[in-house]
Parts: sequence; C-alpha cells; structure tokens
Amino acid sequence: MPRKKSSRGRRRGRRRGGLEEGVASSVSETKDEAKQTQTKRKRTSRKRRTINIDAWIDRHIDEVVSLTGLDLLGLTREQYLELLKDIIIQLYGSLSSYTKASVLAKRFMRYRDRVYPVIAARLASMLDKFNDTQLEFIVFNIGDEVLGLAPKLYEYLRKVGRDDLISMLRSKWATAWINRRSKVLPVECPKCGFNSLMPDLTCLVCSSSVSEKELKERIKFKELLKEFSNLASCDELKEVLKRGYVRVNNVGIVPPSFPRSRVDIEVYLSSNEINIVKSAYESKCKGGN
Repeated sequence: MPRKKSSRGRRRGRRRGGLEEGVASSVSETKDEAKQTQTKRKRTSRKRRTINIDAWIDRHIDEVVSLTGLDLLGLTREQYLELLKDIIIQLYGSLSSYTKASVLAKRFMRYRDRVYPVIAARLASMLDKFNDTQLEFIVFNIGDEVLGLAPKLYEYLRKVGRDDLISMLRSKWATAWINRRSKVLPVECPKCGFNSLMPDLTCLVCSSSVSEKELKERIKFKELLKEFSNLASCDELKEVLKRGYVRVNNVGIVPPSFPRSRVDIEVYLSSNEINIVKSAYESKCKGGN
C-alpha cells in the first residue's frame, strides 16, 4: 500500500513551488525592466543623434561655399547664409545622422540644374548692384523666374552696356513665357526687343508705350500683310476688308475671327494697306464670287 506523504513533505513541496513561482515572476519583471530601460536608452540615443542643423550650417557654410565654387560670387558670409540656408537644409536630409560638408557639396553639384536657377533668382532679388561674375551667373542660370525679374535685370544690363547678356536674357524670357504663360509669344517691343508687347501697346519689360506706327515699323507690317493676303482665304480677306483691321502676334497676322490669343494686338489698316488686301481679294476671288 503506497505511503502517504507527510504533512512536512507537502509543506516543503508548497514552499518549493512558491519559491519557483517567485523566481519566475522576478525574472519576468527583470526582463520587462530591461526592455523598458533599453527602450529609454534608444530614445535617448535618438535624441542625442539629432543634428542641430542651424549650428551645422553656421559651422560649415564657408566650406560648402568653397566646395561648390560659389565663392566666385564674392558675397558676404551673411549673404551666403541668406542665399543657401534652406537649400542646404533640403540637401542635408535626415537629421538623425551627421553629414560631412563634402558630401553635401556633392549633392549640391548633382542637383545643380535645379539649384542654380533658384540661386540666380534669389541673387537677382537680393542685390541692387552686381559685378560681372554675378551678372553672368544670374543670366546664364535664371529659369522661369525671369518673367518677374527681367525688368530689373534689363535696366541694369543696359546701364552697364552688357548687350551680350541682354540678348541671352531675351531668349530666357521667351522660353519662360512659353513654359509659364502661353505657347504664343507676344510681339517684340520696338524699344527693348523682348517679346513682351501687350495688346495695349505697353511693354512688360521696359515699361515703354509705343505707337501703332512704331509697332508696324518694327514688325515690317506691310510685308507681313502682303504675305497674309496671298495665303488667306476669300472669306478671310472679305472679313478684313469689312472690319478694317487684323490681329498680330509673334506668329504673324491673323484675321479678326481667328481664335484669339491673349497677346494678340489689333492693328487697324491704313488706306494703302486696305488696298493691298483689296487687290489680293480681287485677284484671288474674282470679284468676291
């Protein structure tokens, strides 16, 4: 017959079981505490690794300027900070790790096609006087922002006699207009030569107001009218004779009923010009039949 365990043995078993449970609970608590401590350390570590970007820029701005070749612009330290600070912040990337100035300069040069137009526009806005290097940098690199900056730049370039840069600025203006405004360019201004003459005969670049006579001379209107008359249909010629005017833009002459572009200028015909259209109509349309 099996022997019963003594009450002492049972008590020892209970003690042993309680002890094991206590140790297990203690180990579990210790693990939890360790995880919490590790999490806190990671958080603290992340906080420690966050870069103070303002301090980084202040410490490395001179090196960045030198490595990117922008020292040729001859600006003050404060001007470089104003010019480049937000660009550097964007190029720096994550603030959880340290980036060397040389690495940032390489990123800068990799994206210079995007960065240079921004710098050129800011430089043109920041300064009232420019040296030759600054002027050349601005005109060579300016993008679509030229639409707002061309009046200031044209006036300055004209004063310092940089006709070569004015010619390039005209090209930049035309490209920007097509990119931002419309596919049809305005008529060339007789005063400054930019494609910037508005329907009211005022110029967006040089602010001049021109007469219709000056406009006709600039675009060689009589030759354009002869070309138009030779190519126009009988209905178009008849319409011009009836209304006494045509519309012009950089593409050429169009009849009054042609879909209007916002840069079209209405040009009224003199008696001699009416005769050019009338002659073409009679020749081409056999008396209007």
